[in-house]
Amino acid sequence: MARNSYYQSAHWRALKRATHERDGWRCVVPGCGSSKGIVCDHIRTRPNVDHPTPFDVLTNTRTLCGTHDRKVKETASGQRRGGGALFVQGTDEHGRPRDPAHPWNRPRP
Repeated sequence: MARNSYYQSAHWRALKRATHERDGWRCVVPGCGSSKGIVCDHIRTRPNVDHPTPFDVLTNTRTLCGTHDRKVKETASGQRRGGGALFVQGTDEHGRPRDPAHPWNRPRP
């Protein structure tokens, strides 16, 4: 999280709560749904300023568990790790199991 006063503002607290309520207080990554260590994440990175911006809207936020948040957290340069792509461990970017022996990957009779 950027270190500025915006994240202590009433605007951020309300946006964060609205995001978590919309997402059912669970990580939105398909197949995850964890409620542990959830955070409110900006989908498109907001500028590091102390006031609300056009990026601080419900349509630009999502609930992530701590694990998925760390996978896309911005580096010091502002770039998102992993290109911002999120998927459950053990799956490809479409949510399909990578294990060829998984029942979903077996041929249908």
